[in-house]
Amino acid sequence: MSTKRLAIAGIIAAALTLTACTGTGAPNPTGSASETPTPTSTAGTKVPPPASEDEAISAAESVLTEYFATRGEVNAAGGTDPSPLEALATGKALDVAVNDAAYVAEGPVLNVDQVNVDGPATTEGAIKYETVTAYGQPWEEVENGLVTINACQDASEYKVFASDGSEALRPDPRSTFDYQVIYDSERETWLVYDLISLGESC
Repeated sequence: MSTKRLAIAGIIAAALTLTACTGTGAPNPTGSASETPTPTSTAGTKVPPPASEDEAISAAESVLTEYFATRGEVNAAGGTDPSPLEALATGKALDVAVNDAAYVAEGPVLNVDQVNVDGPATTEGAIKYETVTAYGQPWEEVENGLVTINACQDASEYKVFASDGSEALRPDPRSTFDYQVIYDSERETWLVYDLISLGESC
């Protein structure tokens, strides 16, 4: 495989394993084994700091779910307008989402035959996640202002297609992540902050 193909393969792997957050369906909102009700969305709305760890976790899962859904909508629309993500994410999580949208909008796509196909991509399906555990900790003087959600990310129903209709090369569709969601005191809202691949199948 040429150096260029290896580089493109690396980009695709990063898009699907580090972020793997595009899709048109709704992901599992909490993914917890107890199947708790879908949390009320706090994305883009002003809310007070969390009063408890449970409240923080519920808010974090809600905004993470909305982040995934919005990424799916942005990419399904061609990836050309990632601005809706700014109400849901910051830091690395926003950078990753914007870069992934640009990948969809511009290509090229390395397909399953390891052929580089120029032009924009299309997407279908959804990324889901199943929460394994979640916990809060202090963040910028806010008790439980940082929530880490350890989860199994399931991209098995999410597919990317090159401009010629061929399917993109993809890594293991089920892998473990730590998602970090923060309470931004200045904006008075919850934002997805980081997506940390733990490099393990689940």
